[in-house]
Amino acid sequence: MNRRPTKVNDLVLRNFITSIGMCFAITVFMAVMFGFDLEDQIFENQVSTMADQLSESVQPESGTRQTVSGLEMEYFQGTKAMPEWLASQIKPDWKAGEYEVFGGERGHYHLAVRENDGVKQYLIFNARSYVRSTSQVWGFVILIAFLGGLMLLVSIFFMRRMTRKLTMPIEKMAAAVTSHSSLEPATLGLGNGPVEIDILAKAIADKDRHIEDLMQRERQFNRDVSHELRTPLAVAVGAAEIIEKDGYKSSAFTRLESALGNMRLLTEGILWLAREPDRTSCNAWKAGEYAIEANKHLLRSDKVETSIFGNRDIDMPVPEAVAQVIVGNLIRNAISYTSEGTVSLSISERSLSVKDTGIGFDESQNDNSGFGIGLSLVKRLSSHFGMKIAVAAREEGGTMATVSW
Repeated sequence: MNRRPTKVNDLVLRNFITSIGMCFAITVFMAVMFGFDLEDQIFENQVSTMADQLSESVQPESGTRQTVSGLEMEYFQGTKAMPEWLASQIKPDWKAGEYEVFGGERGHYHLAVRENDGVKQYLIFNARSYVRSTSQVWGFVILIAFLGGLMLLVSIFFMRRMTRKLTMPIEKMAAAVTSHSSLEPATLGLGNGPVEIDILAKAIADKDRHIEDLMQRERQFNRDVSHELRTPLAVAVGAAEIIEKDGYKSSAFTRLESALGNMRLLTEGILWLAREPDRTSCNAWKAGEYAIEANKHLLRSDKVETSIFGNRDIDMPVPEAVAQVIVGNLIRNAISYTSEGTVSLSISERSLSVKDTGIGFDESQNDNSGFGIGLSLVKRLSSHFGMKIAVAAREEGGTMATVSW
């Protein structure tokens, strides 16, 4: 499952709020726990101090009980005078020290144990009335939560200002890239954004200009080359047509005619690469018929049959000249590498395929001709006009090239 894209500003704020919330929750928990622990420490120290004083001043006499003023403590020598429930909570093997006894509804007791002349002395303090109730604890938590929420809102306000200052230039750059606008910092209006963003925008703008310059140079070179080739090519084609009318047609003439056909397709293809894509369309069936007819002279023998089948009313989303270059190169390659069998062109709603029973794409790659610049030109033209091409060897032998749109 693909994750939904997130804006930089939302990502920063979300992580900031999550981290602050977690830190706040941990702080509240620690504050509550520390508060209870602090109370226990205070009570324990009070009981311990008073127990030490009594142990030194009171004569040991088992079974006595007395009330200690101040924090309403009770002093016992031995456990006989204790309430039965309290005596049951005290273990005889407890050594001198401080302990806690939980008496349920009777209270929460802090106990100091001392020993004098073999008599155990117990100082008991019921801290229930001094411990915060549940409602008081919740009140404390709510107060801390309110103060924390207030601080969180203040932090979000300043964090949002900071993130907007940081992410606004990035969002402007993304919008400029999407709309193919200028990436110059002055044009984007980055203002007082971070220095790194300004440097990045300038670097991208410089790279964009460099790429555009290279593309313009390539287009100009393609135009110059194609125009320079057109005139001598037209002269050569005219001379070949005159020779053919005179009835002279040798193997050398056939090779010349094939080479001129390759040059014509190459020149037309290069010229179209130098232009912006034209969104006109043409009939794929007619382009296929023209390509087969124009390359029949390359058939090596009568053992190779050419055919075209499919839907006659399908349009390719390219000008007619471009379709002739693409389909013509594919048909020419198929015929050149097929000594017997079939070369067929099939046309469907969104693609056309050229199949042959020749030596196969894997084998033809070992040769320097045929699939070389012709196939490269087809790929570049297809990409230039938003189409895709796939060429692969067939399991039953031969090659299949598919152009889809």
